[in-house]
Amino acid sequence: MERKRLLREGASAAVVLLLLVGCGPGGALTVRLRPDVKRPNPAVVLFICDGMSVDLLDQGCAAGWLPNLQKRFVAGGLTVEHAVTCVPSITYGVLTTYATGLTPATHGVLANQWFDRRLRLWREYGVIRHYRAVNGDFCAPTIYERIQPGVSVSIQNAVHRGVTKNVANWAQSGVRWFFHDYTAVDKLTATTLEYVAGWANRNGEWPELLVCYFPGLDSIGHVCGVESRRYRDALGHIDYQVGRVCDWLEAEGLLETSTLVLVADHGMVPVRDDGVIDLAQYLRDELDRRVTESPFQDAPFEDRYRHFERFDTVLAKSANRFAAIHFRGKLGWDDPLEPEAVRAILEASPDGRRLWDHAGVDLVVYATGNREVALRSPRGAARVVERPGARGPEYRYVPVPDDVLGYLGDAELASFVSKGFHSWREWLQATRGQTYPDVVPHLVPLLRHPRSGDVVLFAAHGYSFAREKSGHGGVHRDEMRIPMMFAGPGIAAGGSLDVARAVDLAPTILAMLGCELPEDGSLEGVSLLPALTAQAVSRTRKP
Repeated sequence: MERKRLLREGASAAVVLLLLVGCGPGGALTVRLRPDVKRPNPAVVLFICDGMSVDLLDQGCAAGWLPNLQKRFVAGGLTVEHAVTCVPSITYGVLTTYATGLTPATHGVLANQWFDRRLRLWREYGVIRHYRAVNGDFCAPTIYERIQPGVSVSIQNAVHRGVTKNVANWAQSGVRWFFHDYTAVDKLTATTLEYVAGWANRNGEWPELLVCYFPGLDSIGHVCGVESRRYRDALGHIDYQVGRVCDWLEAEGLLETSTLVLVADHGMVPVRDDGVIDLAQYLRDELDRRVTESPFQDAPFEDRYRHFERFDTVLAKSANRFAAIHFRGKLGWDDPLEPEAVRAILEASPDGRRLWDHAGVDLVVYATGNREVALRSPRGAARVVERPGARGPEYRYVPVPDDVLGYLGDAELASFVSKGFHSWREWLQATRGQTYPDVVPHLVPLLRHPRSGDVVLFAAHGYSFAREKSGHGGVHRDEMRIPMMFAGPGIAAGGSLDVARAVDLAPTILAMLGCELPEDGSLEGVSLLPALTAQAVSRTRKP
């Protein structure tokens, strides 16, 4: 008994000590690189700030309470004015996009939760046992693998397959997470640079690619709200931590050969106190479905097979403003339903209360064919159609009978829509300032992937499929827009680009590191490097 008591007291003391170490924002980083450590030229440092609001970032930089981001990126670098994330706008899918240069509909990590009917597997990454399982859930090569034998380091980023050195900090982060000290986790990301420096001293080489992931801001947004004082303070805390890292890089002379990149994975949307939609209850009460909404992944296939035979519907909700519904076929989960059967289920409510009639449901999307999806909402019905094009797929938005995306209210955009099919890039350019930017090209590929289910739903602004203060996962501008900023050699200070997509980040980083980009379609994005350097050239030529 005495031994158990001492162990308990020791464990408690260790926790207290760990928390005390985490107090305060942290001072200057002090570890120095040895003179003989190889410093790569070029190099890239990528900051991924989970859940960072573009609007609040702009406000903070303009008002002076984000001095480091203003100095290093806004005044000292280049900003993409209209950068948009993936559909759905959810962390694990976007992190995998940043690692692969592919959309979630292509790499297959659709969200933080997904169900694969073929494997009878319901994946949930938000648990300690499975948060790194993502690295085995997609096959595409990562930027870490593509730059090999170049050295790379990842700090706290779950998607890291192929990285030379992964620093997960899972034990220290886990304690802080348990006590809801989310900003301390972000501080730990910056402080870990001292460990990386020690590792580089031992191995004689600084990494070509360093990825620093800051997860705390997103959690504070979910718990406290994107409009809360605590969220604003947490954004200021990230500014300070990014400043700590940049100051150290500068002191070590690494900024002379390094490009700094800062992005988020998504924005956030505030949720009303009465804005929770219980999808499972609707499916049970209105459609008489046998629904499960609980992940099931810690069992062999035979057990998973028997488990899911008890249900005819799987409801997978991710980040709470996106949901995927899977319907069991007549012959089992290996028997997918035809589009007409899916539509019949959705319209089967005896009192006529359909999913898309709820004011809190922004869009309900389901396939009507291999290259066509239906869009239903309280605003009516429309379609998106795909066709092969000379340079890749092209997409047409058919606002008939209703303009559910609100594009026809803009005369220029209405003319664009009336001309029919357009490429991914053309849709991005045309819709960049709209309430639903760059949505059209994502929907058909998304519904074609088996992990997306038979129906996907996006919550309306102010609503969520779970109780929270703010959320993401939908297609509204507030969650689709992301910061994307660059600073470093050859990049014009104070410059800007008009548009970019999350899928462009991987090819841009590869180009920055001097890698030859493949032409086999294994990267869906484009390198922004020519546009970034063109800005610098044009500015130097001005009288």
